[in-house]
This record gives sequence, structure tokens and C-alpha cells, in this order.
Amino acid sequence: MALTVATNTGALMAQAAASSVNKEMEISMERLSTGKRINGASDDAAGVAIASRLTAEITGTNQAIRNAMDGQALIDTAEGAHQEVENILQRMRELAVQAANDTNDANDRTNIQAEMDQLVSEIDRISSTTTWAGQLLMDGSDTDGINLQVGSGTKAADFINISISSTSGTTLNVKGDASSTADFKAASGVADSGIAGYTRSSTVLTLADTDNSTNLVFAIGGKDITIAGSDVAAYDVSNQLEGNAAAAAVADLLNRDTDFAGFTAVASTAGDGTITIAKGAITVASTSQAQSAITKIDAAIQTLNAQRASLGAVSNRLDSTVSNLTNISSNLQGGRGRIEDADFAAETTNLAKTQILQQASTAMLAQANAAKQNVLSLLQG
Repeated sequence: MALTVATNTGALMAQAAASSVNKEMEISMERLSTGKRINGASDDAAGVAIASRLTAEITGTNQAIRNAMDGQALIDTAEGAHQEVENILQRMRELAVQAANDTNDANDRTNIQAEMDQLVSEIDRISSTTTWAGQLLMDGSDTDGINLQVGSGTKAADFINISISSTSGTTLNVKGDASSTADFKAASGVADSGIAGYTRSSTVLTLADTDNSTNLVFAIGGKDITIAGSDVAAYDVSNQLEGNAAAAAVADLLNRDTDFAGFTAVASTAGDGTITIAKGAITVASTSQAQSAITKIDAAIQTLNAQRASLGAVSNRLDSTVSNLTNISSNLQGGRGRIEDADFAAETTNLAKTQILQQASTAMLAQANAAKQNVLSLLQG
């Protein structure tokens, strides 16, 4: 082998080894300092993509857990209000039982009625003011229900819908409602063929059917109610229904539609061609009315308890939802950790190895440089 100075092959090899070892040592140091095996896309291109998707799913799942817990808090708020409404109804029932006793005179029942009216007003107040973070819960305004995002995606199964109906006195049928009227007119778009003498004049409602086959549709309180053709003749009372007779006819129409359960028709005295549709309020002015009030209150309690049971079932369901999401999140984090977390045992071993190799390569570089000094002895003569 030629003895040269310009090209020190040994030094070049030692230098290359030192550079390579230094890079490996820096990678190990980075992984040990960050705790991550993947600190950049160059460390594991596919792993970066997988870890990113897992991270999105993990953060979404963790937020879904918080969403479900918020949903439970919302339900708890509504449940507290429902419980107080039930307490009020129980007190009202107690008062109705008291009023049904004939040991009470008219003044006693008037005093009982005063408390009943105040209790109904409080039911309405609770219904119209119970909120969660400013969102009304029990006024019946949210007809689509409350959607809880309890998953990290957009599938239908990632949502749970909570339906909270109104708990007002009107809804529970313990308060009167005279806001609807029956207007004697055919609904829009309904043909009158086959119906003779169909008129509306003042408080007169005329119904007659010549062939006993055509349906007649009325607009009542903003809704359409149909009288089948075969039944129209039943309302043909000398071709005219006035006053109480018209109210009776409207009452019969209401009975055909469950949406009007509990409503009665009251004859109009204004002569404007309308009949008032009223929902009777709780009254205890007499023994029979007090007994009727007990029946109404029992129905209201049953309605309220059905809703409480529904909300309680959803709350229990959310417990399972949170448990499942927590398990999913834990497993996802474990999977992501296996991809991007550093193995400290392996990395510390690799660091120790590269440190030794660094020292060795440095020593060999020094030896390679020193070896070329032998050429000087040839020049000294």
C-alpha cells in the first residue's frame, strides 16, 4: 500500500463513521427528551398519518364524553324542575280531596281555590323559566328535541335526542285555555260538491248533505277536522245549528281529534260566527267539581311521571355512553402510543451504544491523523 499524505483514507472512514454515529445519537436523544418515537414525518411517514387520524378520533371521543356529561347535567336540571312540579300537583291533589268533603262551605272552597290557582300559576312559572345555560327546557318551544353529540363522527348513532315536553298548566290540563276558536268555514282547497245549503251567517252553522257521501272539513283552532260524508246528515238539524246547538256540534267535532282532548265548545255570545274552544281549569267549587279535579290531577301526575321516567332512562343510558366512550378513548390512546411513543429501554440502549461508538470513532480519527506523521521521518534524512 502506498504511503501518501494527500488522501488519508483511514481518517475519512473514521470521520464518516463519527458523523453517522452522531446522527443516530441525536435521534436517540430527541426521542428520549420528547418521549416520542415519531417527532417528524421523516421518522415514520405512514405512522404520522395513522397517529394523526387516531388523535382526531381521541380528541373527538373525549369531547363526546364531556358532551354526554353536560347532557346529564341538563337532564338533572329538568328533573329538579319536574320534581317540584310533581310536589305542587301532589299538594293540589291534597287540596282537591279536602275540598271534596262537604264539611267545607262555599267560603272554605273559595279559599282552597285561591291556593289552587296560585299553585297552577307556579307550575306555569317553572315551565317558562327553567333553563340550562339560557336554553329553555320545559316550555315546549324546542319541538325537535335536544341533540347530544355523543360520538366523534357524524353518523346518526353519534347523536342522542332528548325530548322534554312542556309542563305548563295547560299541557297538564290543570289550567283553562280559551285561546282557540272554531270558525265555521270549509278548509282551503276542499270541494263543496255534494253539500247543499252550506252557509255561514252570524252564529248560524248550516250543514246539509244531499247525497250523504261527501266529506266536510272545518278549520278549528288552526287545524282541519273532517266530518265524513256518511256523518254529515247527523248535523242537519232543520239545516241550521245556532248557539248551544252549534257548540254541541263543534264539541262533537273536537271529540274526533285527540289533539283536542279535554277541550269543550262554548256557545258564542258575540254574534261573530265563532265558537270558543276552552279547556277547563281545575275548580273545587263543589263536591263533584273537586272529585273531577282529583281525576284531572291524577292524569297530570301520570303525564309528568311518564316524562320523568323517560328523562331518567336517558340519563341512565348516558352513564353507559360515558363508560363506553371512556373505554374507546383508552384503547385509542393505547394504539396511538404503540405507534408514536418512544421505547425508553431500546432508546437508552441505543444511546449508550452510539456514545461508545462516537468515542471510538473520534479516537480512530485521531489515530488516523497521527499515523501520517510517520512521513516526516522520511523527510528528515
